[in-house]
This record gives sequence, C-alpha cells and structure tokens, in this order.
Amino acid sequence: MANITPARVADNYAELYPGGDAQATECSMNLLQVSDLLLGNVAGLIKPYDVTPASGLVLSILRDADGPLAPNQIAERLIVSRATVTGLVDSLERRKLVKRRAHPTDRRMVLVEITERGREVTDIFRPLVHRHERDWLAGLTASEKTTLLALLARVQAGLVE
Repeated sequence: MANITPARVADNYAELYPGGDAQATECSMNLLQVSDLLLGNVAGLIKPYDVTPASGLVLSILRDADGPLAPNQIAERLIVSRATVTGLVDSLERRKLVKRRAHPTDRRMVLVEITERGREVTDIFRPLVHRHERDWLAGLTASEKTTLLALLARVQAGLVE
C-alpha cells in the first residue's frame, strides 16, 4: 500500500492568508484527499460491473426501497439535483439496470424501478465494497469510528447551513 503524506499548509500560511485558519485548511485538504482516495478505490472495485460510484448509489437506493421511487426521492437521498439523477437514471436505463414506468396516479410523474439485472449486479458489488470499507477503516477502533462519524456530522452540518 502506498504511503500517503497528510496535506499540510506552508509555514508562512498566516502571513499569506490573514484571517485564515491553518488547521481548518489542513483538515479540509485532508478530507478532500481521503474523499478522492475512497472514491477512486470504490470506482476501481465496481468498474468491472459497468457502474460508477454515483450510479452504484442509485442502484443501492432502489435495491433497498420497498418499490419504485420518483426521481426526486432518489435525489433527496443522494443529496443531489434531480437533473443529476436524471442523467444517472438515463445511463442505468441504457444498460437495462433500471427502468422507468408511469406513476399510477400522476401522469406527469415517472417512477424508477431496479430491474432483475440491476438487482443481480447490486447484490454482487455491494458486499465487495462493504468488505473493503471494513478493511480501509481497520486502523480505527469502534470507538474511533463512532467519534469520526460524530465529527463528520458536525462538519457536514456546517457545510449546509
């Protein structure tokens, strides 16, 4: 495994950016680095299934749902725009992993449903990703993971205010 050096700001950070916070900048830089690494690792794992991390999340949401979902429901769960979901669903539909169908009571709305092929693909890649997630975070104790989750929740809350 490659040794990654944590991102650090320059020694003269305070001079260059008066009013900035060197620790906040280093935290942000390292969170981005971790995010990129996780995303790249997940992408590499699921690439053989012709799925991207974003489309894999759509499939996972649909797989766990009690039935078809409207695109806006998927968007809310992914915290992305409906337009983004439309593009992801278009791509998944071309690969026959999901299908659209008319809403039974609202002709203006469509529902998105996972296909049997979509279920099969999802049932293969999700356990694979989850095993690797366990391995990637094996360096943390259960208590540290709990602390990390709490800290990340606070950072997330600060980003959406």
